[in-house]
Amino acid sequence: MTRFSKLTLKDGKLVETDAREIAQSDLMRCPHSILVAEHYREDGSCRCDDKTATEMKEWGYRWDGGQWR
Repeated sequence: MTRFSKLTLKDGKLVETDAREIAQSDLMRCPHSILVAEHYREDGSCRCDDKTATEMKEWGYRWDGGQWR
């Protein structure tokens, strides 16, 4: 499992929030091996086939009608 979380400084100490674990096998199934927790659905599948994943466009990917390339 790979653990993703956000760290914030509170009272001089690092505090972990929004922790999420994703199986490495799910990360490896992503055709682009994207290491951003929000890119993965709760079932572990990636959003490379989701046209509404507009962050993919921001990252330089192009929608080909079926998936981000």
